[in-house]
Amino acid sequence: MNYLAIDTSTMISTVTVADEKEILGDFNVNQSKTHSESLVPMIENLLNLLGMTVADIDKFVIAEGPGSFTGLRIGMTVAKTLAQVEKKDLITISTLKAMAAGSTSDRAKLPLIDARSTRVYAALYGENLEEIIPANLYEIDDLAGLVNAKDLEIEMIGLLNDKYFDKFERAKKAPININNCIGGGLIRLAMEDDNPVKPLYEISPNYLRKSQAEREFKK
Repeated sequence: MNYLAIDTSTMISTVTVADEKEILGDFNVNQSKTHSESLVPMIENLLNLLGMTVADIDKFVIAEGPGSFTGLRIGMTVAKTLAQVEKKDLITISTLKAMAAGSTSDRAKLPLIDARSTRVYAALYGENLEEIIPANLYEIDDLAGLVNAKDLEIEMIGLLNDKYFDKFERAKKAPININNCIGGGLIRLAMEDDNPVKPLYEISPNYLRKSQAEREFKK
């Protein structure tokens, strides 16, 4: 069984290929190019290096969000297209949960994704990735109040650790290798979780909020 996982939730493009035993290849790029420019070449290059083609992939995995609206749309479109062409299943995984799944700490896990201004996408997960505080869009001070009230040792995961570290009690920062490369977490959850298979037309990004265009239209 071969898996190919994609994440475009943030500025980082991630493509990971694995079989049932190990990660075969992991490609992460944080650069000025857009996902639309970098993602497909990354997939092609990684598969070529592994001596594989898209036809060798048995299941595709996509980070469904939350995160960048444009990034999520690009990643989801590419993943759905590959799955449709190859007539294979597409598994959707929460970006926040995949971030948490990269850690083996016995602390509660707090993945954070920038939502601009003082807002973040976040959730709090227990040692076994059970949801303690649900995934949502939070003002950082509101989130800090909810997390600190739990009185748990937490591990902050993501690129906002330095910015918001002082907001959280009993916190430590995750090491650099966990903060922005979530392909392994996507693969782990795709293998371990009982993920229901959905028809491709039912799969869409999980934005957790309306787009700016939708908000402006409502006004």
